[in-house]
Amino acid sequence: MAPPLYASSAIMSAATLLLAVLAAARDHDACETAQQAFSEGVPYVVGQAPAASPNCCTGLGDLRDMGGSGAAAAAAQRRALCACVLSEVKAAGAMDPRRAAGLAAACKVPVGFIPTKPGFDCSA
Repeated sequence: MAPPLYASSAIMSAATLLLAVLAAARDHDACETAQQAFSEGVPYVVGQAPAASPNCCTGLGDLRDMGGSGAAAAAAQRRALCACVLSEVKAAGAMDPRRAAGLAAACKVPVGFIPTKPGFDCSA
């Protein structure tokens, strides 16, 4: 005898919910990791440090590596990381757009998804 149809629907709904919860937890962990990687660069970007420190540049490289390259999934990951970094910088104080825009060059770490102004659109 086959199980009732509604039982399999309930199981599928529960499985879908579990996957969504796991994805959200993974994204939250990735955001915390990104914020931690970028934390050494925040003092420079908000104007509290005269130069980007070696630890800042290492963190920027780690952040770039987290963003991956190429595929749509990587693009979505870069948008999410950008938003995490933007919230980290906004929480720390007023962003200096000139410093933020020059951070990749100062560190010699090419990365294109670092927010460069408070209203930066991470979805683009």
